[in-house]
Amino acid sequence: MRTTILLVLLGLISMPVFGLASEPSAAQKSVICGARTTCAIGKSNDAGKSPGGDALTVVEVRLGLKDKPDDAPDSGCQNGDKYDGGVEYWLVAGDAAPKQILKLCNDGYGAAGVGEDDITVGSNQFVHRQMGGSSDRWDSTVTFSLVPFRALTERDCNYSNLSPSNGVLTDIDYRTLTVRSIAKDASAKWDDVGCPTWPPDASEHFAPQPAPNLLGAYNLVTPILGTDVPPAKIPTGTVIGDCVPAMTTAGANGFIVFGAAAPADQAAEIRVVAESMSSLTIQVYDPAAAGQTSAASWVNLPHIEIWTGLGTEGNRTRLQFNQLAQIAVDLSGKVYPGVGKKEAAPTVERWEGRDGAGHPVSVIRLTWAKDMEFLYGGAVVYSQAVAGKQTRLVATTGIVKNHPLYVPDITSLPNGMVEPKPGVCSIRDGRLVMGK
Repeated sequence: MRTTILLVLLGLISMPVFGLASEPSAAQKSVICGARTTCAIGKSNDAGKSPGGDALTVVEVRLGLKDKPDDAPDSGCQNGDKYDGGVEYWLVAGDAAPKQILKLCNDGYGAAGVGEDDITVGSNQFVHRQMGGSSDRWDSTVTFSLVPFRALTERDCNYSNLSPSNGVLTDIDYRTLTVRSIAKDASAKWDDVGCPTWPPDASEHFAPQPAPNLLGAYNLVTPILGTDVPPAKIPTGTVIGDCVPAMTTAGANGFIVFGAAAPADQAAEIRVVAESMSSLTIQVYDPAAAGQTSAASWVNLPHIEIWTGLGTEGNRTRLQFNQLAQIAVDLSGKVYPGVGKKEAAPTVERWEGRDGAGHPVSVIRLTWAKDMEFLYGGAVVYSQAVAGKQTRLVATTGIVKNHPLYVPDITSLPNGMVEPKPGVCSIRDGRLVMGK
């Protein structure tokens, strides 16, 4: 599982050195500490200026055991061989009242006692890195803007130190809800334990094989759709707006794995939301699909192909057919069995609508039986047909010889205590859009 943003964390707290700023005023200290008698103002760190020109300072605050967080263990927050009330970080922006942006408390339950937090302050930027685990290790770095305070990006590493042939690095852009990952190719020889390094040019030129012995993919995403647990379904009739970016047959947010990229005016747009661990909602706008409702084979119809890593755990690269299941769904909602492992077909709901640009779209919701919990990993392919013939394929992962190179995890976006929560989508005017 990927890590999420947390404000109360497992781990030891590392104390890096920052550029120093002027200390908060007596009035600002009073706001920060309130009635907490053990509150001690620590370093004040220069954070440059806000977009409006206000001077920004991040203030570190230490608390004694008496003022530990309400949800901390009775013994308090572990700090080496001692216990206290943890540490907080507060933002002072010009003359505005100070605002708490982070609190950390090592609750002593870290696996094998392994864990660390590292804070870096830059120009209108706050970077929080977490590391922890025992045999299964993780490393998560979240970058925030200070004004407005929000998560911008996250990069997570997950690996087992029991073998060098595994390791996944996941990159999340919260501004667009684009999620990409790279994984060690399990078929290659690896000597070093740990996660792969993000290739220097992969951010601008992402590829199915971004570097030797590495495999890349766009992850399907489960955004935060509400506070209910489990979350409520997207209402029938809803269309998907900018909640998730569109994969297109022109090559945006996906890989052209067969044929040539479509001209801009003929490009299909595909948006996929994983509503839960057993449900995908897929929206298609395809300007070439009109009138193509019959063919000798479904292969020559406009259709969606879904690959799932059923029953597999760990490194999902170079999986065999008996570890994968494939189905196809045409735009009328009819399901066709594909290659690989045969599993019960999902139930289908289908509706039509218009996207934000006024294009007609087909929306298909696929729900697998709950006991399957199919989303160990997933990849989506769209086949665009022209004049009754398969013309091009765009995919979230590399496809070679009708076989995905890498089936990445579905990424559940964080719903921790950061406000505003990153990865939130909501329904406005019948459309699923980013933000509350």
